[in-house]
Amino acid sequence: MLDSNGDIAEVRAYGGSPVAVLKYGQALHASPLTDLFTPYGVQPVGMSGFGDPVFSDEFRAGSLDTDKWIPHYPDTPFWNATTPGGHLTNSNEPQGYDLSAITFDADGAVLNMTAENTAVPELAYTSGMLCSYPSFNPLFGAFEARMKLTDTEGAWPAFWMDCTDQTWPPEIDWMENDGKVSYNLQTYHSFHYPRPTPGGNTSSVYGYSQDVGSQWHTFGGLWEPDRIRWYVDGVVVKDLTTSYANKQMYLICNFAGRPGTTPQVPANVNVDYIRAWALPS
Repeated sequence: MLDSNGDIAEVRAYGGSPVAVLKYGQALHASPLTDLFTPYGVQPVGMSGFGDPVFSDEFRAGSLDTDKWIPHYPDTPFWNATTPGGHLTNSNEPQGYDLSAITFDADGAVLNMTAENTAVPELAYTSGMLCSYPSFNPLFGAFEARMKLTDTEGAWPAFWMDCTDQTWPPEIDWMENDGKVSYNLQTYHSFHYPRPTPGGNTSSVYGYSQDVGSQWHTFGGLWEPDRIRWYVDGVVVKDLTTSYANKQMYLICNFAGRPGTTPQVPANVNVDYIRAWALPS
C-alpha cells in the first residue's frame, strides 16, 4: 500500500499494533525495543528463517536510548556497582563506566576509553558500556553486533551475555578481544559453565589475516536450549552442545581494560548496530 506521496509500501501487524513499512524496508513505527532504522526482515549474517528482530539499536539517534540501555553494569550486589560508574570490582579491571564515554558519529555508537577517573575516583580509566539489563533479558535466540575493534594493547572489548538473576555462571561471550596476546589478530569466543567446578570455561580462538581494528566485523551467535554456536562474519567459529545455558540473560557490549596491562589511551571501539531475534517457532 502506498500513501499519496508513495512513501509507504504496506502496513503489517507487529505485536498486535500496525506497523508502517517504508518502500526501502524500514519500519516507521516499531516495538519500543526495536529501532525504526532496522531493515525490515533482516536476518543474522550467515543464518536464515528468523522473523523480524525483537530487539535492535542502529545507533542513529545521536544519543543513548535509555529505554534500552544503561551505561554500566546493573546496580546490584552481584556487581557491587555504583551509578554512574558500575564496574566489576572483583576482576581488577582498571576502568569504571560512565555515560560520558559513549559518543556517536556517522557510523553509530563509539565506546571511548580515556585516562580519566570520571566514573570511579580510585580507577585510572573511564570507558563506555551498553547494557540491556533493564529492558531485554531473553532466554535463547540469535544475537549480533557489528563492530570495529581497537588495535590498542591492553584493550579488552567484548560482546557478551550474563544472567539476569545475578548468579554466575553461566556466561556467553560472543566475542572478546584479549589485549595481551596477539590482541590485534584474534578474538576469543567462550562459554563459562558450572561444571565440573563453578567457573569452568570452554573457549575458541579465531584468527584474522588483518588487524581487527582496521575493519568492521559481525560477532554473535545462535543460542538454543541444548546448543550454542558462535559466528564471526557469518562463519561458525565454535559449536557447543550444552544444557547449562538455561537462564535468562542480558546483553553487554563494553570496552574494558585488561587486568595487568596499561591501556594505551585515548582509544575507541565502534558499534554499528546490535540486534537480536527470537528462535523460529
